[in-house]
Amino acid sequence: MADTFTETTTRSWSSRIGGSFKGILFGLVLIAVSFPLLWWNEGRAIDRAKTLAAGRDAVVSITPSPIDPANEGALVHLSGLATTRDQLSDDVFGVSARAIKLKRSVEMYQWTEEQGSKTTKNLGGSETTETTYSYERRWSDTWVDSSRFRQPSGHENPASMPYESQTAQAARVTLGAFALAARFVSQMDAFEPLNVAMSDRVPAGFSSHAGGYYRGSPASPQIGDIRVAFAVVDPMDVSAIGRQRGDAITTATMARGSIALLEPGLVDADAMFDKAETANRILTWLARLGGVLLMWLGFALVLGPLKVLADVVPFIGTLVGAGTGFIAALLALALGLITIAVAWVFYRPILAAILLGGAVIAILAALFRARRTTPQPPPPPQAT
Repeated sequence: MADTFTETTTRSWSSRIGGSFKGILFGLVLIAVSFPLLWWNEGRAIDRAKTLAAGRDAVVSITPSPIDPANEGALVHLSGLATTRDQLSDDVFGVSARAIKLKRSVEMYQWTEEQGSKTTKNLGGSETTETTYSYERRWSDTWVDSSRFRQPSGHENPASMPYESQTAQAARVTLGAFALAARFVSQMDAFEPLNVAMSDRVPAGFSSHAGGYYRGSPASPQIGDIRVAFAVVDPMDVSAIGRQRGDAITTATMARGSIALLEPGLVDADAMFDKAETANRILTWLARLGGVLLMWLGFALVLGPLKVLADVVPFIGTLVGAGTGFIAALLALALGLITIAVAWVFYRPILAAILLGGAVIAILAALFRARRTTPQPPPPPQAT
């Protein structure tokens, strides 16, 4: 059952002004970081797109066995059953399985803190903040440091996690006659629960529960209780694209990047490249959005003192805040687009020149058409 604690604080106008001017420095840092982030992202996106395009043109689909020496050094695509003979073990709990991966998931019942606040502006520029801290008991796979709680008394957690989550990976995973490099194996994450039985190797205090182990009382969990579950990645059908090196499939190093693609199931090469290109586009737009948002936040902090100064009268401060927020958004959008455009000129000058030329032609054509369609004033009447 949750319990709460509420505190009310008031911050003076002068203190807020000082804080807002300190925010200018942080805002300038954010703005300075956003430019190289946007620039780097455009270069990364273009390099990745060219790498995938080169890979699509060069890839050769092969069978997983037997090995054809004629494809040595080639970028190859193959599908089949990925399997292993390795026996993976968890020495702490005495669990073992012949699998591609063996994962131990550990959770501890702990206190957690959440907070919510409501701020009210006061006439004169000060502001009053009411903060409510909520405490709940929850299962967490990471240690929660209760000493950092606003009200640690009565909400104490153990000093650490007695056991950590971990994943073991097979040293040798094969796809037909080929061994897959670790970079491919790391992409296999189709975990299935592994039910384990009690043994004399399980640490003292644990009992069998829900296919795993439990320390404490499952019917009535208490702070500090531990539950442990296991999962495995069993042999599975996969499709891979990489470089054929002897009897191994390794990462393919290209002129502008590398290729090591893996998909679950039997997937053809074109579909795998399609998915990789889609992932690249999504990442590109997310990074663009992140860079522009970073820039917007930076400009908002730089303009922040104007809003605080106007907060002497809360209503005026709200209007000024809306205005500075809009200005910050416009600046971020404009400078972000300019940065992206300049990066395109740098990384793709020919394409950028074509696009720029097309834009200029379109603008000139629109102006010419507008001029032709503008009605001309009638000539002045002739004197008689």
